[in-house]
Amino acid sequence: MKHILLVAAMILSSFANANEMSNPCVYHPDLPGCAGNNRPMGQGGRVINIPNRWGAIYFNPVNRAVGYSENNTEGYRSANKEALESCIKAGGGKNPIARDGKGCRLKHEYRNICAAIAVGGKEEGKGGTGTAGDDDVEIAKELALKGCSKHSNECVIRYSGCSRHPDYRY
Repeated sequence: MKHILLVAAMILSSFANANEMSNPCVYHPDLPGCAGNNRPMGQGGRVINIPNRWGAIYFNPVNRAVGYSENNTEGYRSANKEALESCIKAGGGKNPIARDGKGCRLKHEYRNICAAIAVGGKEEGKGGTGTAGDDDVEIAKELALKGCSKHSNECVIRYSGCSRHPDYRY
């Protein structure tokens, strides 16, 4: 009986060794070249510290100016300031005030994704806007157009872009 158990243990040990030899990363992920490739992220895989990247979109309904910022690594306040300045510059350096007492206003703020703004109509009070964010810039554009189309039949994408590190995977 002891011989049978010993033989069974040797057979099982040889299968484990064969599996380890065919893929040593299974049992030793710290070996050079393994780098946790055999395990999903979050289960001991390599972690890369990727900084957040912010973006913002501003719009002025009076002169139809659109301003934006993208890939701002300093934070959302910095991204908003950059987008506001871009909106004022897009309006010829002017920031006329609408009937509601505001000029360029924040329409969308985003982090590590893509965003788009669609603008409809040709003058203040005629038409509207739609903004959206998504991992895919094409989907963000579709959603922005869909939101704008609730207010106008003449919507066009005025800006679309992404704020994320090139190594960021979604």
